Amino acid sequence: MTPRRREGAVLKSAAAALSVAVLATACGGSDSGDDGTVVVASWGAYFTEATRMYLADPFTEETGIEVQIVDAPGKFAANLEAQRQADNVQWDLLDSNSAPDAYQMAHDGLIQTLPEDLRTEWAGILGEENVEEFGYTFSNLGYVIACNTEEVSDCPDSQEAYFDTEAHPQRRQMISTLPLLNLSLAEMASGVPAEDIPTHEIDLDRAFAKLEELKPEIKVWWESGDQMEQAFRNGEVDMGIAYSGRAFGLAENGQPIQVQWGGGVYNPGFWNLVTDAPHEEEALQFLEWIVENPEAQAKWAEHTKYSVPHPEAFDYMDEEFKTQLADWPDNRAQLTTLNYGWYAENSEEVNRRWQEFLRG
Repeated sequence: MTPRRREGAVLKSAAAALSVAVLATACGGSDSGDDGTVVVASWGAYFTEATRMYLADPFTEETGIEVQIVDAPGKFAANLEAQRQADNVQWDLLDSNSAPDAYQMAHDGLIQTLPEDLRTEWAGILGEENVEEFGYTFSNLGYVIACNTEEVSDCPDSQEAYFDTEAHPQRRQMISTLPLLNLSLAEMASGVPAEDIPTHEIDLDRAFAKLEELKPEIKVWWESGDQMEQAFRNGEVDMGIAYSGRAFGLAENGQPIQVQWGGGVYNPGFWNLVTDAPHEEEALQFLEWIVENPEAQAKWAEHTKYSVPHPEAFDYMDEEFKTQLADWPDNRAQLTTLNYGWYAENSEEVNRRWQEFLRG
C-alpha cells in the first residue's frame, strides 16, 4: 500500500460503471450491515493488520462491539459512490483516508460532518489543527526532501533550493500522482511563503512554468513508495521528494540518505464517518475510543511507521522512532500544509493540466 497514498480526483465516472457484483465483493457482501457490527474500509496488508491488532480488537474487547475491516486500497471514493448509487451503503468508517480524497469526498457528500460536540471534545484532546469537520487526522506523513549524501554534499532545505538546478544540478525524482503537492512546491519555489500555502490559491500558469524549468532534471516520476525507494537504491536519482517514513527506512537499511524536513509538506490521513453509515452510533464510539487511547495509537504508529495525532502517544514510543514522525513537534513546525479545499473546487482543471504536463 502506498500512501495513498493517496491522491487523485474522485472517480465519479468510474464509480458509475462499477457493477453490482463488484460492489458486493468490494464491500464484503451484503450481510454485514444489520447486526451492529462497525464496517471499516482500510488499506490492506500490514495497514489493516495494525488497525485490527491495536485499534479494532481492543475496542471490541472493551465494548463488545464487533469491527469488520474491508480492504479497499485506493478505492474508497469509487466504492462509496457505487454503494450510494445502489442505495446500499454498507461501510461506516474510512481508515486513514488521504487528505485530498477526504476533502473531495466531503465536498461530494460521501462522508459526513461530525457532531459539533464531538469535534470540540476531540480538538481539545488531539489539538485543533488535527480535527476537521469531517474527521480527525491519522496515518500522517511528511513529503520531505531526501538526498543521497554520496552525491549531494548540501541537501536542499527549501523548495527554492530544491528547484535551483544551477546550485544543485543532481538528478531528481518527484511523485506523479499528486498534482496539488507538486504545484504547491512550485509555488513555494516561486516565492510564495510556506506559511501562506494552506490558504493560497495556486497560480496555475506560474506553477506549471516553474515545474517546466525543473522537469529536465526529474529522471523518475514515481507512483509508489517502492518505486521511490528503488530509484535511490539503483542510483537512478540523487535527490527527490519522498515519503518521510520511507526515506528514514532507507537510511536505517544502510542507504546514504539524508532527510530534510525544511521545505516539506505535512500530509494527513483522516478517519471519516460515511454518509448514511448503517451503524453511526457504534462507529462514533469507535472513533471516540481511538481518540482516547494514545498508547494504542503509539503501537499502531510503530507497526505502520505512520504518525498519529495524540500528543501523548509519543510517551509510549521509542525515542529515536518518534523523532522521525511528521507529528513530532520539531518536524511539524517545519512542514506546511496544502489548500485541499481549493483543490476540491478546482480538481478537474488541475488534474487535466497535470496530465498534459506529464505527457508533454
